Amino acid sequence: MTLSEFFKTTYRPLKLRGRSQQTVRLYDNLFIQFSRWLAAEGIADAAGIEHLDELLLARYLEHRAAIRSPYTAEKERTQLLALARLAWERRVPGLERMPTCPPSVLPDRVPTAWTVEEMQRLFAAAGQAAGAVGTIPASQWFSAAIQLAYETGERIGALLATPATDYRRPTLTVQPAARKGGRRGRVYGLSDGLCDRLDCVVAHGHPELLPWPQAPTHVYHRLKAIMSVAGLSGKRLAWHQIRRTAISQIAGAGGDPVAFAGHASPAVTKRWYLDPRMSERGPKPHELLPPIDGGPGLPR
Repeated sequence: MTLSEFFKTTYRPLKLRGRSQQTVRLYDNLFIQFSRWLAAEGIADAAGIEHLDELLLARYLEHRAAIRSPYTAEKERTQLLALARLAWERRVPGLERMPTCPPSVLPDRVPTAWTVEEMQRLFAAAGQAAGAVGTIPASQWFSAAIQLAYETGERIGALLATPATDYRRPTLTVQPAARKGGRRGRVYGLSDGLCDRLDCVVAHGHPELLPWPQAPTHVYHRLKAIMSVAGLSGKRLAWHQIRRTAISQIAGAGGDPVAFAGHASPAVTKRWYLDPRMSERGPKPHELLPPIDGGPGLPR
């Protein structure tokens, strides 16, 4: 039995009932990547239950960490072991033992966000985007989408999944089914300028608030092109960078970044979203420490 078959027939109905479609897409992508690696290694054309072997998993995860990131590899490790655990509990043929694959030591990197000036450059570049998104001018679509992502701090996937009927000026409701985890909905108050832009998009008559007729991944490629025009670049910089920026700016302004982000744990917000250059308030350490580079009558 392939991992994809086991996922569809057993794992998803038992473990992911009620979860968002995005979660399913992440698993589907995992099966594709694992199968490609197995084929490149001359092992098999498709990932099966029998390939949930701890040595194979360790080799695959080492490969993923090298070409993507340690964080991607760790996420896939937890997904593969969750599949293996259920297969082992249900005595699915092909799995001879429950694999052990300890977690990697992940670097504790500092989150980064765009400055206000960089966001202004991005927004200005979006306003000059060429072409169209379906029937909507690209400049109109991306200006609205970027400002909406900034004012709400929402993930782009949730915004793309929100129907136009959930926007009633000046508020936007993002229902649980559209959001990560699929449990809590949110209501956002929007600025007049953003509402004007959304009104123009909605006037085209599509059922979605931000209709995207192309492949979901292409929305990232289009944003990268706009970022290039704005002079912004980076491996991890895309739509989620707008979310990190909004959350960091809320913290720096004295707001509640955890509530704004919709996180259950402040630790998640601090570790993954808050750029300390913008979010930390109060005196800096160098302002509290006595100076050692000279004083009255001393050389500096």
